[in-house]
Amino acid sequence: MKHNTHIYLAAKAIQFMQEGLKNIRHARSKAVPRYKERISAQGKTLQRMLMHYEEAISEASWAPDDILNDKAQFHTFKLFTERDFPGAGSFAKETHKGKDGKNYYRIKGGGGLPYKIDHLARVIADMDKLRRYNDRSSMQQIMYQYLMISHYIVDAHVPMHCDIRDDKPGKKDRTKPKNGKYYKGSLHGKIEGLWDKAVTPVAIEEDILRPTNKKERAEADELSEAVTFDLSSKGHLAEIRPLLISDKDILSYMISTCIKTKERSLVLFPVASPDNWNRADFPVMTREIFAETIGALISVWIWIWLKSRPVDKKK
Repeated sequence: MKHNTHIYLAAKAIQFMQEGLKNIRHARSKAVPRYKERISAQGKTLQRMLMHYEEAISEASWAPDDILNDKAQFHTFKLFTERDFPGAGSFAKETHKGKDGKNYYRIKGGGGLPYKIDHLARVIADMDKLRRYNDRSSMQQIMYQYLMISHYIVDAHVPMHCDIRDDKPGKKDRTKPKNGKYYKGSLHGKIEGLWDKAVTPVAIEEDILRPTNKKERAEADELSEAVTFDLSSKGHLAEIRPLLISDKDILSYMISTCIKTKERSLVLFPVASPDNWNRADFPVMTREIFAETIGALISVWIWIWLKSRPVDKKK
């Protein structure tokens, strides 16, 4: 995603935090937690903290690209399957099982986007715990980290970030399968550009963004409705469905997210002709991606928060 989209999604997750948590379900069973009200109460406190430091969104949500510059290692989780590259399992250095029992392969072993999120989430939770015993970490620093991790969570929902077909191999590259079709590299920027163009006027109208040039004052386009989320709309609230991730499951949750994103990529960029991307389904897919991203941001943020503020599950 581009800068304005990262800012917008983080801001929307903060805005929908308290109300969105009323829809929370267990990540595995999808059952409603008995202690949902206590989780929502903790979410209200977290929301207030994030709103207090909201001015840092612009920098923090973009820091992984602009300051840390760790795109090559931690912003992607490139997967391939037997559908897009038949019989190419021999290239796999890492294999993951989807909920459908199908294999999802990587040409690299270990590391990547879900691992970064898992590690960073645990570090933030530890920082918060340590803050109670010394003054080496301020709440401002901790909230900055909350906003920064949003970048990686958002990237996990971008089809191009979870699909090896976005990285066409060179002639001498022997690490990637070649018995399938890759899509042209320009599509990555095109899709993200369409999202940013749709988001920017909405974010400016809602005072999430301030325009920095004449183009950013443009009126909403045909995709803007798909990225608009109104807290006063019951229908929009129903689309935000955060999950209660168990203590040990943050990594598997993010890997499952990347697998789902790969599945979306197979629809957006059809296997037979990936360059002829699926324009017809793009608005609906955009809506799903944005809603699920907002829900995932809330899910990971509340997981971090509850690590140092566990709720009583028995009452």
